[in-house]
Amino acid sequence: MLPSIEQIQFEENNERLKVVLPAKTHWVFLSLYTVMLLVWVGMLIYGLIFTGQMAFSGERFAFVFTVMLLVLLYLLYRLGKMVWGQWQYYAATREILFIYKEMVILRRPVSIFGITTAFDKAHVTPFYYSEKHHCPAFDYGHQHVYFGHDLPSDSAGRLIGYLNARYHPHYDGDNDE
Repeated sequence: MLPSIEQIQFEENNERLKVVLPAKTHWVFLSLYTVMLLVWVGMLIYGLIFTGQMAFSGERFAFVFTVMLLVLLYLLYRLGKMVWGQWQYYAATREILFIYKEMVILRRPVSIFGITTAFDKAHVTPFYYSEKHHCPAFDYGHQHVYFGHDLPSDSAGRLIGYLNARYHPHYDGDNDE
């Protein structure tokens, strides 16, 4: 039986449990990352055009300069991937937790894009409430994974209780080991 928790939607089938959590839009961060993303796209387009012009300029130093520009474009591409990921994080309006038999997937969808992270369920610890971040969390090895940042603490506590009762029935949340 699925619980009825305010602001949280549950769906279940034979393969998995799907938990949909709300995510508020933080307009300041979304605006900053939108500007950074537009600047990045402009820099990348201009860099590609300039690199193409330099490669076919016929100058004596064109090959070496083109190689240096390609290295800089690669670094710019890597920076853009980080900006793109952060933009997707702040543009998402919901967070989805999929719990399969062998894995836990955390997703922040933005249309067909979005950030998806998968964890091997054998290495996922019981869920707990992070006092520092004020949200539900679990540990994956030495990595702390936080989700549901915009849940009220009572809803987060009920969600953690349900998930632990279902997937970690022998876990005692009051026991500090």
